Amino acid sequence: MASFDISLSGEWLFHMGDFPRKRKVPSGEYQFSAKTGGALKALEGFGNPAAWREICVPHDWLTELPYDAQEDASKGCKPRDMAWYKKRFFLPDGDVASAELVFDGVLGEGTVFVNGVIVKRNFSGYNRFSAEIADYLMPNAENEIAVFVDARRHEGWWYEGAGIYRPVRILFREDSRILREECFIRSEGDSVVGDVCFAGEGEILATLADSEGREVAATHIIGKERVHFALALDAPMYWSPEMPYLYHLSVSLVKDGQVYDRAEFPVGLREICWTPSGMTLNGTPYRIKGICAHQDHAGLGAAVPADVEEYRIVRLKSLGANAYRCAHHAPSETLLDACDRLGMLVMVENRHFDVSEDTLAQLDALVRLSRNHPCVFLYCMFNEEPWQQELRGKRIAAKMRERVRMLDTTRAVTGAQDSGVLSHQNASEALDVIGINYNLDAYEECHALYPEKGILGTENSPTFATRGVAHTDRSAQVFADDGSEYPAIFSQPLPQTMEAVQAPFVAGCFVWSGFDHGGEPNPFEYPSVASHWGFLDRCGFDKNIANWLRTYYLDEPFLRLAAFAEREERVLAFTNAESAELFVDGVSFGEVKAKEHRVEWTVTGDYRELHLVAKKNGQELSDSYITPGQKAMLSVTDVAPPGDHASVRILNVCITDANGVPLLSENGMLYIDGKVLGVGNGDPNGHHDDKASAIRLFGGMAQVITSRTGEVTLSYEGVASVTVKEEL
Repeated sequence: MASFDISLSGEWLFHMGDFPRKRKVPSGEYQFSAKTGGALKALEGFGNPAAWREICVPHDWLTELPYDAQEDASKGCKPRDMAWYKKRFFLPDGDVASAELVFDGVLGEGTVFVNGVIVKRNFSGYNRFSAEIADYLMPNAENEIAVFVDARRHEGWWYEGAGIYRPVRILFREDSRILREECFIRSEGDSVVGDVCFAGEGEILATLADSEGREVAATHIIGKERVHFALALDAPMYWSPEMPYLYHLSVSLVKDGQVYDRAEFPVGLREICWTPSGMTLNGTPYRIKGICAHQDHAGLGAAVPADVEEYRIVRLKSLGANAYRCAHHAPSETLLDACDRLGMLVMVENRHFDVSEDTLAQLDALVRLSRNHPCVFLYCMFNEEPWQQELRGKRIAAKMRERVRMLDTTRAVTGAQDSGVLSHQNASEALDVIGINYNLDAYEECHALYPEKGILGTENSPTFATRGVAHTDRSAQVFADDGSEYPAIFSQPLPQTMEAVQAPFVAGCFVWSGFDHGGEPNPFEYPSVASHWGFLDRCGFDKNIANWLRTYYLDEPFLRLAAFAEREERVLAFTNAESAELFVDGVSFGEVKAKEHRVEWTVTGDYRELHLVAKKNGQELSDSYITPGQKAMLSVTDVAPPGDHASVRILNVCITDANGVPLLSENGMLYIDGKVLGVGNGDPNGHHDDKASAIRLFGGMAQVITSRTGEVTLSYEGVASVTVKEEL
């Protein structure tokens, strides 16, 4: 049997709820239900086709449920339950030596059955897990995989989703095969170093190609079970967020002249060092301009396709961010792939903070997932754990750090600690890098206590803002979009944070958060069903505070006028220049000195155009706003990643006048004719159906996510419809 993979993503059968056990079962059948292969026989209705409906995996079943005011707002006001998935596939005739069934993520406690045999139980929704199933498969026959998901418990305090929300596949291999999860590929100086683990013995061929596919180094080693190699490069290219140069390593296992297995790895040559003065990347001091983010997206919940993950990273890079914190759990591999290619450092995070067998297995899975990705630069063991400030927290942190060290000695380990960092015997004492959430006033004393360690702001300056809203209205549960009124009470505002992290002993920070996410509508309850503190909304649309962050994170000079859904007498702009001058219909309203990267004027009466100018480092800056006319066009832009690999369209929609100026005050219904994967508008108080064929514009905008194939027609009252075809 040759090595091959089959994807089990796509069509599955789904049943909401559990199947009860049959109350009375014939004796022979009852005995069989307790033996190998019979685990599903005693379930009432499991074999009834009418009990199942077709869905597409990856799948988050919460996106199909209505919002409920009686449910927990922190979880997004969605009911949590149990469900079953079932998939049948035909396996051709032939000997199956090894078949590894791999789930990249199942939200909820999962039990996996293969042909009626329980092959795996998994207790966290965020780790990859697998099971060897070759002994249970039937060649030349139809095989069945069933998964029971109990999502009634929660692991986090945000919207988590439920179900098989990441890809599924089976890896078919010979007895002699590469053990991918055990392989560790990394850079050391100007060399690519690899430890390749495999079953049996044979010859390992390792070939390194540059970004153009040209071979630049190769080696072959004969060994058994594990070999070590180093490939030196004469004129290496280095990986960084600014220049994410990737090599490609192909590793083959050869016996008797036959290739039994092959594995591929991305390689980024980079060297990261932590010092009391912060962090260096490739020998140069490097400031972390980080951003935290949960994984859900408007209309999709937690089941986010790779194309949408890439779109989200592109949006975060547009803010000037160079580092991503996975809040508060392991990422998907496709997210790490995107960060490798696009250039985004990643701090990965373990969901649980203990040393139980299950949690340590989850930590192992996190490290094995992460260590072959050049983008991953830091492991985070916990977030704001109650025991972080005492001895037992220190002991747990030390044991988790040592567990990481067993699999990866090349990356530092930290924790995200919001209290107790100055206490005797706290968790930070056991970690490589001191991670501090908020608490800017602890930086100097912490540096004095631990002068040998680097310090990093792991969560900072959450700022409440609702896109397009000019004034806070607590009765309507919305916040001003410019971030001036309501920073979170447990944090310091953005300007004070940006000043504090410039200290020479602080490596930088991660701001909270990149996107609004489902749940956590603090300080509100229902009808708010999503957070208000993203720099971008759930669709990835800019809030005005996104431009405020850009003034601090972007290296180049920056100037941008604020935009609101309604015309305001206050004209606000964000800039990293010292001052800016405003012209209203060509008449100067004066030059104003920037305060905390903001400038503003009061302009009464009607006007056609605002024009703003500034100068920084000798560079002329300008930005303009033109008052829109009557609605004339439906503007539709596909922002999905380009290329033949794209599987979805991400259609950003707004209404414009005849000159293409957006009308941010439009809030009518957008109608969609075609298959919808998800719809959203960024409204944290919106209760629309995530899969609806119509959605109301919010702040003049909406987003429609569809399959790349087929066509979709979008309609809005008073303007011409737009049909999007595959060639767009």
